[in-house]
Amino acid sequence: MSYLLAVCLVIAQAPELVDRTLAIVSGHTITLSDARTAMALGLVEGDEVDAALVQHLVDRELMLREADRYEPPPPSAERVEARLADVRARAGGDEVLSRMLALGGFSEGRLRAWVRDDMRIATYLQQRFVSDERRDDLIADWVSDLRRRAQVVMLPP
Repeated sequence: MSYLLAVCLVIAQAPELVDRTLAIVSGHTITLSDARTAMALGLVEGDEVDAALVQHLVDRELMLREADRYEPPPPSAERVEARLADVRARAGGDEVLSRMLALGGFSEGRLRAWVRDDMRIATYLQQRFVSDERRDDLIADWVSDLRRRAQVVMLPP
């Protein structure tokens, strides 16, 4: 009888999978909860966490590292607040947004940083690549080169 009780206690205390690593980009980990939360908040496009979404998050991280190197001007506080207001509205208000952030392990500060970083990447791309018919191809080639130069480990989603 005591053996059965001991087994039940061990099973009840068994570790629970809290998160999973999807990719590591030069030491920065991208997790399943990152991907799900970014998707739920409309920060990235997608209906499911698949290889394409993970690749998008990897590419975002690579572009952010380049933007950090060249330090484009930061977005204004007003622009960041406007984008955060869009995210709040899309989520369904402050209460729902707070629950979504908590479920995904995000904080309000992390969300703000994500939005600001997206704007910094956009500014960097605007500065670096002229708007013409070849712009998308040039950016794709540049990101491909970033992938080759970086240490990227992709794990199955």
